[in-house]
Amino acid sequence: MNKFSDGELLELYREGLTNKEIAMRLGVTQPAVSYRLEKLEMVNNYHLRSDVDPDRVSILHNMGVTNVGIALILGTSVASVSVVMETLDLEDNYCRLKDMMNS
Repeated sequence: MNKFSDGELLELYREGLTNKEIAMRLGVTQPAVSYRLEKLEMVNNYHLRSDVDPDRVSILHNMGVTNVGIALILGTSVASVSVVMETLDLEDNYCRLKDMMNS
């Protein structure tokens, strides 16, 4: 396991990289990055990416695609999709599909 300094971590964090991207750059695990960010009282970057197009999320949601499916289609994280869904005041289609299956 590679060691990294707080300075290295914070520099990548401030560039807006996600925890996964930071981990890849530093050659460490994503949980190691998350742990260190928590110790530094920083918010995890996993949801700060703004490259998720709300219009595309809305279209896919209206087609009945779940958050996981939307994330796979858009090539992003479920957390990023969930943040956009929350801002659009939309509920994951998983809940609707689950209800339909239980009826």
